Amino acid sequence: MTSPVCGLLCLVLVLSEALGSFPHHRKVPSARPRASDLSPQVAPRLQRRQDPSSLQQRPREAQQGPRNFQQQQPTRNHLILQQQQQQQQQRGSDSAAPRHHCRNRPIDLVFIIDSSRSVRPVEFEKAKEFLQDMVDSLQIGHDATRVGLVNYASTVQIEFALKTFFDKSALKQALARVEPLASGTMTGMAIRTAMEEAFTTKAGARVGSANIAKVAIVVTDGRPQDKVEEVSAAARASGIEIYAVGVDRADMMSLRMMASRPYEEHVFYVETYGVIEKLTSKFRETLCGLDVCGLGHKCQHTCVNSGDSYYCQCHRGYKLNPDRKTCSRVDSCAQGHDCQHVCVPHGDSYLCECHRGFVLNADRKSCARLRPCAQGHECQHICVDSDDSYTCRCHEGYALTADQRTCSRSAACSRGHDCQHICVENGNSHICTCHEGFALNADQKTCSRSTACNPGHGCQHVCVRSGNSHLCACHDGHALNADQKTCSRSATCDQGNNCQHICVDDGHSHICMCHDGYVLNADQGTCSRADPCALGHECQHICIDTDDSYICRCRAGYVLNPDDKTCSRHGSDRSDVTGSSGPNACARGHNCQHRCVSSGHSYACQCRAGYVLNPDEKTCSRRKLPASMDLVLSQGSEIHAAIVHVSFPVSFSGLDVCAQGNNTCQHICISDGDSFKCKCRVGFVLNADQKSCSQELRSELTQDPCMCEAQILFQKKVQSAIQELIAKHIKLSDKVTLIESQQQY
Repeated sequence: MTSPVCGLLCLVLVLSEALGSFPHHRKVPSARPRASDLSPQVAPRLQRRQDPSSLQQRPREAQQGPRNFQQQQPTRNHLILQQQQQQQQQRGSDSAAPRHHCRNRPIDLVFIIDSSRSVRPVEFEKAKEFLQDMVDSLQIGHDATRVGLVNYASTVQIEFALKTFFDKSALKQALARVEPLASGTMTGMAIRTAMEEAFTTKAGARVGSANIAKVAIVVTDGRPQDKVEEVSAAARASGIEIYAVGVDRADMMSLRMMASRPYEEHVFYVETYGVIEKLTSKFRETLCGLDVCGLGHKCQHTCVNSGDSYYCQCHRGYKLNPDRKTCSRVDSCAQGHDCQHVCVPHGDSYLCECHRGFVLNADRKSCARLRPCAQGHECQHICVDSDDSYTCRCHEGYALTADQRTCSRSAACSRGHDCQHICVENGNSHICTCHEGFALNADQKTCSRSTACNPGHGCQHVCVRSGNSHLCACHDGHALNADQKTCSRSATCDQGNNCQHICVDDGHSHICMCHDGYVLNADQGTCSRADPCALGHECQHICIDTDDSYICRCRAGYVLNPDDKTCSRHGSDRSDVTGSSGPNACARGHNCQHRCVSSGHSYACQCRAGYVLNPDEKTCSRRKLPASMDLVLSQGSEIHAAIVHVSFPVSFSGLDVCAQGNNTCQHICISDGDSFKCKCRVGFVLNADQKSCSQELRSELTQDPCMCEAQILFQKKVQSAIQELIAKHIKLSDKVTLIESQQQY
C-alpha cells in the first residue's frame, strides 16, 4: 500500500506545481446574475482567465452570430500553457523582451481613485504605482485603449480625459503627478461624474462603437459617505462595466453594490496598499484575454477573437459559407448599388444600364430620356418634347390648325398685345393708340392723360391740367392774384434771405443792410459792430470801445485828466492832484464803478449811457431800454423798402417813465417829464384811447389786398430781429463793463 500512496502523492505534487502558475484571488460569495439583471446596452464583457477546471464548452450561438469552434480547437489549458511556453522561450532568446505581452482589444478605461484623508501619502503613491503598472501592460493609443482618471474625496476632479493622452509614457507621467484632494469619501458622486462627464464623446469616449467596451475601476479604502447603489446601477445600465477594489477598511457590501456581476470577477480586496500590486496580474488577465487567432485558425479570409474561441469573417463582396470558414463571392448588385435603372453584376463590381427609351448619363449611374423630336416629327414650325411623345408649336404671328401640326397666319392684335388702350392692326404687326384726352408715352404702349390746356384758358403765366379742368400757376418770384389767373411779383425778402439784420427788396433780388453802429461784412449778408475807436477818437493815449461810443485810458504812470481825454504823468508835479482849479480827488483813488468826477476835495460817481446810478452812489445798473421802432413801409412799382430805427434815451438826468415800464402804449412810448405819451409806427394811427394803434388804410393798398398781410408779416420779422439785437447789445455791454472794472481796479 505504501508504494501506491507514494505514487499518488507524487502525482498530486506534480499537478500542484503545474497549476501553481495560475493566480488565485479572494472569492466573494455571490449568486450568478439573472437574465433581467444584465442590461442589453452593456458591451460584451472583457474576458477573464479562469481555472482550467472551470472551462466548459460554450453553447452554439445564434445562426446570425459567429459559430464557436472550441470543439475543433485545443482546450483552454493547452492554449494557456502554449502561450506561457512561447513567452518563456521568447524570454530565453531575448532578455530585453517584456515579461508579458497584452493583446487586449481596444477599451475606454477610467480609473476612479479615492484620495481622501484616510489614504496616507505613502499609500497614495502605492495606489498610483498600481495604476502605472496596469497601464504598462495595456496597448495605449488613439485606436487602442484610452485611459482617463477621476480623483475624488469630498469633491470630484477629472485629472485627465480619455482623449488627453495616446502615448503610454506621457500617460504614466500624468499618473505620477496626481495629488490627493482632502477629507471625505463621495464615491457615488465620483461614479456619477465618470458616467456623465468622463464617458462622453466630448471627453473622448467612443460611444458609437459597440466593439469598444467602457470599463471603470474604483479603488477605495473606506465606506462611501453617499449612496452608491442607485448611481452604480445607472452606470451599469448605460453600458459601463465596473470593477471595485477595496483596501484595508473598505466596506465589502458597498463594493458589491458598485461592481458589475458576477462579483467574483469584479470585486477585489487587499489588506493594505503595500500589496495592491498583487492585483496587477489579475487585471492583466481580465483585460488582456487570449489571442486565439494568433495560435492558429482555419478561416479563409479573416479570424476574429471571441473570448476563448474565434469566428471567421469574409472580405467585402464575399459571404461566409455554411462551413463557417470559407467564403464565396456574393452578388455585387444585391449588396447595394446606386444605379437609377438596372444594375448588372460585373466581377467584383457592377455596371448600370437604362430602360428602353433612355440613355446612360456621363456619371454612368443616372439615365436621361431620349428626345422624341430628335427621332423625327411632323411639326411644321416647332417640335416640343413631352414625356414619350411631342407637341407642335407655331412661330409668333401664327396659330396651330386643327391637325395640331401645321400653322396659319393670325391677326396680330388677336394673338395678344401689350397696348394699354387700343391695338390697331398694321400688316404682320400692330400699333397702339390712346383714348381721347390721353397721349401715347415714349414706350409706344402705355398712355398718360394729356397735360395741355384747352385754348382760351386765361392763365397769365402757366396752365396746369387737373382732371377735366385746369389750374393757373405763376413763375418763380410771382404770386397768383385773387382772380386765380393773373400774377403779381412777390417780395424777394419774403421768399427767404440771408440777411442778418435788414433785407431790402431790389427788383428781382434784394440787398442786406445793417443797424446803426454796425457794418456789412464781406459776405454781404452778416453784420459786425463798428469799432468807434477805429472811426476816430480824441484820446491822448488809449481808446477803448464801449457800446456805441468809447472811453479813454492812460498808459502806466499817467492819470486821466478831467476832460476824460488827455493824460498827465503821475507824481511829476501837483497838477495831477490839484489840477488848475484845485485838488483832483479822483486821482487820489475812488470806488466808482463807471466814471469819477472830481468836485473840490471830493468826487462824485457817474454812469455811462444806458445806466443809472444806484442808491450807494457808486455802482451802476442798466436802465430798462424800450425797443422803440419806426417802420416805414411803402409800395411803389413792386419794390418794398424798410427803414428800421432803434432809439434809446440819451439823457438820464431825470426819471424815464417809459424806461421804468409804467406805460401801456401798444407801439412807442415817449417820456414827457414825469409822464409819457404814446405814438404809433408809420402806417398806423393812434386810436381814441391814446394807447393802441390801428392800420392806416391807404389808397395804393386797395389794388392788392394780399399786400397788407405781407406787410404785417414783414413787420413781425423786423421786430423779432431788432429784439434779438437788443438782447445781444445788453450782453456785450455787460462784458465791456466787466473788462473796464477789472482794468480800473
